[in-house]
Amino acid sequence: MRVDAKHTALWGITLTLVSLFALNAAATFLLRGVRLDLSAEKMYSLSDGVRLFMDRLEEPVRLELFWSQQGGEGAPTIRAHAQRCREFLEAMVAQSNGLVELECIDPIPFSEAEDAARAAGVSQLQVDGVGTALTLGLVIRGPTDKFETMAYLDPSQEPFLEYEVASAIASVGRSSKPSVGLLSTLPFTPQDNPINPSAARVPATIQRLETLFDVQRIDPTGDTLPPNLDALLIVQPRNFSEALLHAVDGWVADGNPTMVLFDPWCETDPSARDQGLGGMKPGTVANLGPLLQAWGLHMPMDLVVGDRQAATRITTRTLGGQTVELDYLPWLSLTRAAMSPDDPITGSLSGVNLMSAGELQTLPGATTLVQPLMRSSEDSQLIQSLKLGYFGETDRLIKDFKPDGRRKTLAARVTGPFTRAFGNTPGNANLLVIADADLVGDDTWLQPQPQGGMRAIADNGPLVFNAIETLVGDRALAFLRSRGQSRRPFTRVEEIQRQAETRYVSREQELKTKVKDAELRISQLQREGVSESNAAGLLTPEQTKAIEEVNKEVMQARSDLRLVQLELRRDVERTGRNLMMLNVVVWPLIVACLAATWSILRATRSQRRTEPLGAAA
Repeated sequence: MRVDAKHTALWGITLTLVSLFALNAAATFLLRGVRLDLSAEKMYSLSDGVRLFMDRLEEPVRLELFWSQQGGEGAPTIRAHAQRCREFLEAMVAQSNGLVELECIDPIPFSEAEDAARAAGVSQLQVDGVGTALTLGLVIRGPTDKFETMAYLDPSQEPFLEYEVASAIASVGRSSKPSVGLLSTLPFTPQDNPINPSAARVPATIQRLETLFDVQRIDPTGDTLPPNLDALLIVQPRNFSEALLHAVDGWVADGNPTMVLFDPWCETDPSARDQGLGGMKPGTVANLGPLLQAWGLHMPMDLVVGDRQAATRITTRTLGGQTVELDYLPWLSLTRAAMSPDDPITGSLSGVNLMSAGELQTLPGATTLVQPLMRSSEDSQLIQSLKLGYFGETDRLIKDFKPDGRRKTLAARVTGPFTRAFGNTPGNANLLVIADADLVGDDTWLQPQPQGGMRAIADNGPLVFNAIETLVGDRALAFLRSRGQSRRPFTRVEEIQRQAETRYVSREQELKTKVKDAELRISQLQREGVSESNAAGLLTPEQTKAIEEVNKEVMQARSDLRLVQLELRRDVERTGRNLMMLNVVVWPLIVACLAATWSILRATRSQRRTEPLGAAA
């Protein structure tokens, strides 16, 4: 019986191994393209927009992916990106019900494939100094002779991959791109500036917008809007002529789709640089005349929203010259919790960064319907824009912060009837208003990489593209999103930092008060001690003693500040060690204990079943 049991066990193990190999082989063929995406932002899955868009596709499309296998051997980053691009395209093909075909082509040097790539406009990238060329591009061909070329699939632009591919597929099926009017007082046109070359760079959001739509730039000093527009994008309106305000009023009243970025303190406006006073951070204030009120909205133009929960951490210097990290309350790093999940514009976004945004308030008696799309947390307040500085007042903003417990609307849809600002005639609004114009600036949501290029840390670009697609394009494209974003906050660590900062800032303010009081005492002693005997400016014994006491107070206060910062670092490091122990030691031990317990219980049950057989033998 024991020999038979051993034979049975061996046969069981053999059959198990054979079954595993067979299952793996079957899965390779039967489950090709099936993946399980466990990333927090579903970075490796098709978004709802792509699925909906592919389900509604009516005409066949051919995708030609040109990738240099040999040239990519020495570029692991690009090779990995090429693999992700191929997997994404294969997922699109699987979702297209047979209407999308993918061909992967290796443009070997001096081959017909290389000639085809060059003819389609696919770029070559030199990867070394000996002439090795690399190609990674995509050509999208529609049912007619029309095609779109993505010359180079840049790894740094991976967040835009869904947008570019889906929009290109839509473009080859369109007779023409939708026409979008861009009315902006921000300089979105390249200008030569030898002193500051970066100032001439057109923001990436505007560049992408011009590839997706037929963008017509409108002179903000003019009097009219061009005809035959499909949508109007207004960015930081200032000093419009009355005739131009009339034209915008009539456009909106006719129900035409309009998006307005309206900022009470636009920090990315170059024209504000000459307006900064002292250490103040310059900013321009938007002005739409009577139009905003006609739409049923009001925005305090001297106030910006500060939010402790969404504040962006920046590096600043204290009074003593020490460099620390603090939350800058007016710069908001919004997460999903701040955005409406039910609207196609914001429902698929991971996060949006705003700088010194205002609050959109609904006027009493407004006839329009105002639907919030983005809101602050309850841990927020309105801050005087004149308090904003070159980070010099970061600690003061934290110390003076008093939340009012009210969520503030930062972006909203505005629809329905209203009375025109000019003419007193009825109109019908189809508006999207965002209380920030800085969101289109590269510094707000793109981060330069050491190896070159930019990496998206928020979904500001997708927010603008979603909005325009919702207003004029295929609503399915409005569900497209960034391929995930890098910000993964540790909420417990951030809470520890906020608590420590409160202690730190309070202590630093005490230091500033002590220094100011000491200076006043010294000044008073100097005035009282002036006499003919010390007219030359010599210090009296009282003055000398007072200065020594003040210096001792300052040294002690600065020592206390260093202790607070040390406690902050210790708290953060302690939390990090606890997380590491939990992930590296505790959870594996728990799994091991559960596995051991299961094995012991199984062995015990098996022994109980075999004991009678052994006794009988």
